[in-house]
Formats: sequence, structure tokens, C-alpha cells
Amino acid sequence: MNWPYLRRGDICGIIVMAVVLAAIVLVGLLFPRLGQQNFGFGPEWQCIRMEKGDPICVKLVEKDASTRERRK
Repeated sequence: MNWPYLRRGDICGIIVMAVVLAAIVLVGLLFPRLGQQNFGFGPEWQCIRMEKGDPICVKLVEKDASTRERRK
């Protein structure tokens, strides 16, 4: 097979793409919560992403909500 020789521009392009991909991986490792989603629920829900399976979501309760329910 006749492999084409890499020119200077080809090598620079490979290096630039390697640097861009390394930066994306580094940002993903250092800031994992940037990709955290709401999973379609409102702000009163807190969801935790699981390694396997669906996320687990818990509805947050106000501190005074339990005492208000007792008073009624």
C-alpha cells in the first residue's frame, strides 16, 4: 500500500485536535456537575444520577411544611 506522507499542516491539525479533545476530557473530569440535568422535574425536586439504571429523584419538603399539616 502506498501511504501518503504527512505534511506539516496534517501534523498541526492532529496536534490541535488532540489538545481540544484533552481539554474537553479535562473539563469533564474537573467539573462533572456541568452536565447535571433536571430530568424534567421542577426546582422542588432533587435528582441523583445512578451509574446503572434511572436517576433517583426525591421531592424536597419545606421545613415548616410538617408543622403546617399538623395545625390544620
